[in-house]
Amino acid sequence: MAMSLRNSAALLCAALALVACGHKAAADAPKPIPSGLLLDDKGVIMPLDKAIAQISFRPIVPSTDPIAIAVIPPLGNADTQDTRGIAFEYDAGGDTMVLSEWPGQTFRIVFGKHDASEKPCVPMIYSNNGVVWTTPSGLVMTLQPDGDTARAKVIREARALIARGACK
Repeated sequence: MAMSLRNSAALLCAALALVACGHKAAADAPKPIPSGLLLDDKGVIMPLDKAIAQISFRPIVPSTDPIAIAVIPPLGNADTQDTRGIAFEYDAGGDTMVLSEWPGQTFRIVFGKHDASEKPCVPMIYSNNGVVWTTPSGLVMTLQPDGDTARAKVIREARALIARGACK
């Protein structure tokens, strides 16, 4: 009887250890990337550390828990580490947004009569509900919603990103 109690206790300890290890492994596993993202059409989705290794600048990360991160083609020039960009799809207060960033290059960022290159840190409308701005260090940033979000909400989010450091 004592032997079967010891065996039962040992089995119970082993089972608890396996459950604990399985829980940790599940917590450490990368979260699955949902399908149907705007980033699916923009670039190659990958983890943040791998994406950063593919670009030559330090990006502004808009969220501590982005939905997805992608390396995106350059705005112009050849596709090299020095010219390609990065994009983050993330939740912004219930709306899904995509912040795209590229290193500065030799061209101007002009939409209509507005030159974003001349006015860093000022969001300018470039599409129905997308905005663009540049930074003093030369980065080009765009923000657009993934879905039907009012232009005013996108502009508010751009200003909030700028206030949190997306204009250095």
